Amino acid sequence: MSYCPNRAPLSGSEPFYGSEKYNNTIEMLDSHNCFAYAVDYVDIPDKSKCNKEGCDVPFHQPGRKSGYPKWSKVNGKRCPDLIGRLKGDIPSMYRTNFTKRCKRGYNKIALVVDPKSDYHFYRQDSDGMWSHKPGGTKVTRLDASKHPIYNPELADRDYTKDSGLHYKEFCSFVCVPKRTQKLKRGGSRSSTRRRHRL
Repeated sequence: MSYCPNRAPLSGSEPFYGSEKYNNTIEMLDSHNCFAYAVDYVDIPDKSKCNKEGCDVPFHQPGRKSGYPKWSKVNGKRCPDLIGRLKGDIPSMYRTNFTKRCKRGYNKIALVVDPKSDYHFYRQDSDGMWSHKPGGTKVTRLDASKHPIYNPELADRDYTKDSGLHYKEFCSFVCVPKRTQKLKRGGSRSSTRRRHRL
């Protein structure tokens, strides 16, 4: 019988979980999505753009910094498109697998898609667990079945009953640098993503 690890090895450069960083202020909660969270990118909008209900700014979108068209102009979401956009924005990123350690200065994220309507990112934290931030909602370590995420490829990603989203296609594990260059916001915010509560 072969050994099956339940946690991916760490590089030592993974972000600390600390969900309160994203969950405790409306400026962070409502203006950062799964993409910004996965690469631990903080870009707090001007206070004039936010009120107690939320922030009137678009989310950071993969590919906007590198000149890809807005997702609203693309029919569906496919893994090759998502990986290409990520590579355009973060050229030093590289693909990997669950059992391979990222090199020093990099941490592991995971990419998935609902081919009809959405993409999603997960990140590995410094204790080896995985977390994610669905749209403008709170950071969590739980999957669609409310189980802790040890491996996003094996986690329940079917949120059909909550938001109509089912991230059935697992794209890849990717290593990204700890210090990500500036990302770009863009596109409209879908009401599905905004109300996606886990």
